[in-house]
Formats: sequence, C-alpha cells, structure tokens
Amino acid sequence: MSLEPTSPGWFDVGRDKPFPAIYPELKTPVTVDVLEVGWVSAFFTLLVPFILILPAFTGCRKKCLVFIRISFFLLLGLSIMLCNFGQEWEVGHLTTRTAYRAGTAQEIRAKVGVKLGLRSVNITLKAVEKPEGDLAGENIDYNERFYWTWAQGRAGFGPFAGQIQQDFRAAQHRGAPYPILWVAEYFTFDGEGFRFGRHYRLSGWYAHMCIWFAFPLWLLTIILAKINLNYAARTMFLMGASLTSAAIIWAAHRNPIELQVPFEDDVLTTHFGVYWYLSLVAGLVCIVLGLVMYFLSDKYYDELSSFFGNNPLQYVEEEIGEEETQDPAKPSNEVEMERMGNRQPTLRYRTRARGTSMWKEKPLTPPRPFLARVADSHQRNVPVNYQQPTAVPAFGNQAYDDDQEYDQIDNQDYPHQGYSQGYQAAQGYQPAQGYQPAQGYQAQGYDQGYGHNQGYDHDQGYGHGYNDQAYQEEEEEPLYSNVESSAMKPPVAPPRPPKPPNY
Repeated sequence: MSLEPTSPGWFDVGRDKPFPAIYPELKTPVTVDVLEVGWVSAFFTLLVPFILILPAFTGCRKKCLVFIRISFFLLLGLSIMLCNFGQEWEVGHLTTRTAYRAGTAQEIRAKVGVKLGLRSVNITLKAVEKPEGDLAGENIDYNERFYWTWAQGRAGFGPFAGQIQQDFRAAQHRGAPYPILWVAEYFTFDGEGFRFGRHYRLSGWYAHMCIWFAFPLWLLTIILAKINLNYAARTMFLMGASLTSAAIIWAAHRNPIELQVPFEDDVLTTHFGVYWYLSLVAGLVCIVLGLVMYFLSDKYYDELSSFFGNNPLQYVEEEIGEEETQDPAKPSNEVEMERMGNRQPTLRYRTRARGTSMWKEKPLTPPRPFLARVADSHQRNVPVNYQQPTAVPAFGNQAYDDDQEYDQIDNQDYPHQGYSQGYQAAQGYQPAQGYQPAQGYQAQGYDQGYGHNQGYDHDQGYGHGYNDQAYQEEEEEPLYSNVESSAMKPPVAPPRPPKPPNY
C-alpha cells in the first residue's frame, strides 16, 4: 500500500502524511499589556451607553451635570483598577551595547527597560539597530515578566523557593537573552544588599490591599451619592485615604539602597511611574472632594442635592415624639403638682433617610411667668385654673387675698378652724350677754362683712373675681390641652374653702 497521496486534500497544509499537521512556532513581540487594555475597554463600554442617553435629559445644564457625574465616577473606578493591575509603578530604561545570548560573541545595540508593578517585574529588550554577523536578520524584541506573588519561599531555586526564583530558573532553561536575566537576577537574591525583590514584594502586598479596599468604597460612594450625601462624602474621603496610603507605602518601603543595574554604556536606574502618580493624585482629589462634600452637606444640602440630581425631600421623613425627663435632684413620689414641677417636657424628633436615622432632642420650657404663678398658687393652697391667665398686677394681693380676710378673723378671736366652735352657747356667746341682733352686731358686723351677698358671694367675690379677672387668657391655646401623657395632665384642683355661716 502506497503512502503517497494520490490527490491533494483539503487539509494537507503543513501536513506530512500519514503524520498530523505540524505548524511552525510563531513568536510575536508583546506590544501592549492585555490586562490594562481590558480594563480600559470595560469602563469605556459602560461610558458609551450613558453618553448615548444624554439627549434624553431636558436642559443643557442637566445634561452637563449628568455627563460630569458619570464620567468622574467611571474614570475614578478605572484609575483604581489600573493602579491595582498596572505595571508602571516604577520604571527605568536605557540604551546600551550588550551581549545578546549564549553561543555567539556578537553584541547588539538595544534598549533595555524595566517596569515594576505590585505583583511582578516586566523586563523588555528591543534592538535599536539591525544586528550583524551571526545575528543578521534576527528579530530582537523580547518582553519577559517575573511574578513574586506572594510568598517569600525558601532560599535557592528549588521547588519550594519563591515564585520569582522559579520563574528565573525557567527563563534560564528557556534561553532568555542575557540582558533580561541580568536585570531579573537582582530580584532573586535575598542576602547581603540584594534584597530588592523582598522589599518590592512587601510594598506591593500592602499597596494592593489598600487599593482593593478603595474599590468597594468606590461602589459605596456611587450608591450613597443617590441616598445620603453626608455618608457619600465620608466614603469618598476613606477611598482617597486608601489610594494615598498605597502610594505612600510603596515609596516608604523601598530598599534604602537604590536599584542600579550596570551595563556597558550606562547604569539602569528606576523612578516613580505613571500609576504611582495616578494613585497619589486620585487619592488627594478624593480626600479634598470628600471634605468639601461633608461641609457643604450641612449648610448647602439642597444645592448639593441638585448637583447630584437628588430630591432632598424624597427619602427623608421626620418622626416626632414627646418625652419627659426626670430631675434626679428632686423626689418624684409627691403629689401631682410636685411631679409637674420636677419634670421637664422634651421634644424628641428623628430625621430618617433610606436606611439611616438620627435622633435629636429639644427641651420644651413653658413660659416662666406662668410657672411662677402656678408655683405661687400651689404654695398658697389656691385652686389653679390651667387656662393661661392674662397679665394682672399683684396676683392675690389686692382684692381677693384670702389670707388677709382670715387674718381679720383671727384678730377678732374667731378662729377659722370652725365657726361653730366660736359661737357655741357654752363659751359665753349667749344672746343674753349682749350679742342680740337688737344690739346691732348681727346687722352691722356679719351681715355686712361676711354676708352672702358681699363677702363670699359666689357670683361676686369668689367665682367672678377669681375665675374671670385673675385667670383669663387672651385667646391663647392652653399649654397642656393636647398632651396625652399621664404625667403631663394638669393636676386636680383642691376643693374650695367652705363659706362661713351667716349669723
């Protein structure tokens, strides 16, 4: 049976029958960082639909505000992810003449670059002149990445060594160019002064934790910006502090000995890259904006809500309740009037937004003149009418001072404990002893001074003068008329003193 094909087939390209198709190796240089391009594409994919719906908003001012808000938050999120996965926290490059690889003594003139990220170091080698001699026609454009995430590992290059040691040993077996191996070797040794890999690994570990903490704060800021601007300002401030801390940690935890890789024509050194400055600037901007939002949310909350497209009254409600506080310096087990004097009414209200609440208390102090009159009335054992009275001069001292009338009775030896005791026949007050009505005592003394029509007449003396003149209020609502608490109800007035008998 012949193995030679009788006619060409559809799948004979790169194939030697009866063997499977074998395609040659295709080596292409790395021109861009695929991960960075992916994050940029993802965020611009979110930005484009928002830009397309901008014409749906009415008013040029509203369109501009929506565009500013959306663009700012999306670019801020993109900055966080680029700082986390970007490879240019520290960069350095030079152009020099150097050896190329083993097996040839031909040197090349190339550009050597190094880019340090939070997780790895990226080393590039690209010829700036066409190679000659043995290397004529060869394309020299290399890009190698060595990871150090995250364990330190054992010393050496064994299976339990760190990640960057294992990657370095694999590059040696692969036959990587000499300039790349020389730079990578500075990040593998961990003795004497060669601890660049240890310091950059620890710096990247703590910096990437700070940036990952800033990412959920960014999401919370977007959510709270539509609910509570005060809390959104706080989360934005924390987000800025996290980004700034990442930049400070990276700068402070570097090896005190500067990284210097000598070559034939120059020395390769590094300096801070674009993502370090992006982390620092974004953090400072978020700190400033967070402080500005926090202070503006107290005095200019409506204007700030208008900028963020919120209705300040949409998710806010107030709950008002009444509460009484007990004065610990005074007893509370006395009569009702005593408890009224010891308790201070307090208005307790809460401003509540979606998912948040804040209680505040405000004491309610009744007018001092009214309280003074109530206390004075209680001390004098006079019934209190809780209809707020009008301002009258000298309460109880001019026309209806009951103490003055009782004092007159006491001076005449008629004790007010009971008039029946002072007019008993057994005490010598018989009509035969000179106290007959014919002698003018009854008609002149008691009928005129303490009679029903003048002294204790309900319509003139006690009822009209006390209720209508001294305790009438000029069309004001009673202080305790709408209070439902049992401790705030007006006390029960004591009974009126009995009228004296007519003699």
